[in-house]
Amino acid sequence: MNRREFIETAAAFSATQLVARASAPLGENDFHVCPKSRAPARTLCAFRTGDLTSYSWEMRLTLSCLQGLVNRSQPQFYLIHDRYDELWLDWLQERGDVDKVVWLEIGEVFERFLPGIPQMFIIDPAVPATINVATMLAGVRGGLVAAPGTADQFNLPMGVIPDSSTVGLDLRSFGWKKDIDAYRWAFQQLSGQLSKQAIAILAPQEAALRDYLVEFKIPILWISGPQDEDRNPKASSEQEFQFAREILMQWPPNIPCLGWTTSGDKTGGIGETPGVRLASQCAKYTACTAFDAYSPTVGNLSVHSGTTATFKQAVPPVTLEPKKIHLALIRSDGDGLNFHRHYYRKLFDDPKHGSVPIGWQIGPTATDLHPDLLDYYYRHARPGDSFLNALTGMGYIHEDDYALNYPPEQQAQVWKEYLRLSSLYRGRLDASILSTYSEMQPDRFASLARGLGIQGIFANYGRSHATTLDNLLTVVEGTPVFRAINRPPGPFTFTSSARRDAEFFMVNEIKRWTPLQRPCFLHVFLANWLTSMEMAENIVRGLGDEYVVVRPDQLPQLCKRPTGG
Repeated sequence: MNRREFIETAAAFSATQLVARASAPLGENDFHVCPKSRAPARTLCAFRTGDLTSYSWEMRLTLSCLQGLVNRSQPQFYLIHDRYDELWLDWLQERGDVDKVVWLEIGEVFERFLPGIPQMFIIDPAVPATINVATMLAGVRGGLVAAPGTADQFNLPMGVIPDSSTVGLDLRSFGWKKDIDAYRWAFQQLSGQLSKQAIAILAPQEAALRDYLVEFKIPILWISGPQDEDRNPKASSEQEFQFAREILMQWPPNIPCLGWTTSGDKTGGIGETPGVRLASQCAKYTACTAFDAYSPTVGNLSVHSGTTATFKQAVPPVTLEPKKIHLALIRSDGDGLNFHRHYYRKLFDDPKHGSVPIGWQIGPTATDLHPDLLDYYYRHARPGDSFLNALTGMGYIHEDDYALNYPPEQQAQVWKEYLRLSSLYRGRLDASILSTYSEMQPDRFASLARGLGIQGIFANYGRSHATTLDNLLTVVEGTPVFRAINRPPGPFTFTSSARRDAEFFMVNEIKRWTPLQRPCFLHVFLANWLTSMEMAENIVRGLGDEYVVVRPDQLPQLCKRPTGG
């Protein structure tokens, strides 16, 4: 069977799974795209990984994987990777999910949780892929993931004499020449036992997410970029890409792709655009849960996914001012759960939060994976805050690429199911506004605009090549579409001078792209350069009194209103 025949066979197989799934009713509360833990134990044990010194990364890897095994029966172990994890642990107690936290030292962690672990999987530091392979082995077979420098401490079988060769594995013994060899072996051995509910693309050096991946036996890939081959002789970017494509096509369509397709420093991996495009072509929507250069990797999903919450929004009344410019500010990247855990919390806890109305993008998979975190934002929302569905439904996709690897007759079916899932989850967010990633084919845009309950669409991750002064506001299927009017000022604003430069740039961008007619209605795009709420306040102040800032769920009301009313 050649590669093309293999892809077509895989597509046909996954499409049969889609038919069965699409025929099942999607209940309001009984269906989840992401696996969910049981409710957390009333007493949680916690450990601060910042207390680690020698073999710090190796021990974080071991602890995160161990956490997944421990929490499989009931979440009872919580890891503090940074101060944000500690804030969210406090919130678990404030919400009433947890009554008590018992703080453990590293020795106490292993004394409490190591008994009952039957074996050990030793990574090969010379073959980075073995970190992901060991993680999958731990999930499927139950066992500790360890590095060679720490393995002797645990006194567990690792598949070498005098232990049985059927218990544990020292992955150094395989002598793999390339990372791809390790991945091929793992999927040949484990494929039938791995979850079909999600998949992950995760850099081997990322540890925190592994508790959830182990708990639910989620398959893990990594795709090196050409630049990685200079630093890692085991990398083979083209072979890894083709293998990932094959595996993604074997897994069902319309499931989340966790992790992230580039390293946190953006120097490793296939990269965001090629990675999301590949996932989209294979009908997988990306839910960023790893380090993307702005917010660190998500941890403790084996605890947070066991929580529940209900989300409701109320839209305050708004008055049209016929001679003014009405604009809505959209904070991007809430499709990434890493932002909910980190940067959104920073901005919500900012003393100036609430001084300016802002729309916050939220990825729907968060209602499964950490509803307790979303609950914090909905409960602490100010009158000017609103939450909108990011990013084009269930997750981050390249809209025109979605399901392209499937035969034409199956693409429409996959997209229809994607829309059905998106409608269900948008309802769980109580969101009437949809944001999209990029310009797309008219028929695809129209199918989104027809979505149940959608009052408006805020299109594009910044101003696109197709944006003009004449199409900033259009109507598709009776739904107003607001295209982003601005490009970003730059990627980073860590210093006060950089923040002031960004504010000046934005004020001028907005004014330059404001049409002459009044009233007018604008979508202003705030991306990751928005590092403090004061920046939004300064931009609005710099625009002057002619501009009126409203919530994004108010803008559709205004643009539909007669100018005399």
